Amino acid sequence: MYLESLGGGTMKKLLIVAVAMVGLALPVSAQAAASTERVPFEADVVACNGDLIHLSGTLLMVFTETATPSGGFVFSSHFQPQGVKGVDLVTGTKFIATGLTRDIVVLSPPGGFTETFVNQFHIQATTGAESFIVSELFHITVNANGDVTAFVDNFSATC
Repeated sequence: MYLESLGGGTMKKLLIVAVAMVGLALPVSAQAAASTERVPFEADVVACNGDLIHLSGTLLMVFTETATPSGGFVFSSHFQPQGVKGVDLVTGTKFIATGLTRDIVVLSPPGGFTETFVNQFHIQATTGAESFIVSELFHITVNANGDVTAFVDNFSATC
């Protein structure tokens, strides 16, 4: 093999260069950070029939931030109910909450940015009652001059 035919001094130099390259690459990859938390969640929401549904459980939250090689940043947040259950405080109907909320912001070095926000929150009835579903999609792109080049805002709530 080629590496075996190199002399001891050349091999050491290649090893030093390889270690230096790995060392230079580490700061780029080390510029990413993430945190995960689980927090108690409680909320009252108005059911389709006008009653209050009391929800409780745990909310998983994940936050990330990453520096891009071009000098920009990407920030994201993710929220997801885990084991969130509810009860209609008037009828006693049981519900299960599922879904996610996700927000991603990308900042570019020249000053532009994009943001995409997605919210899918479902309060599912377990015994034939009406479920409550919230869906939202928001996106905006702004260039370095401050001009909005893309915009979407869709929201719906159904029973």
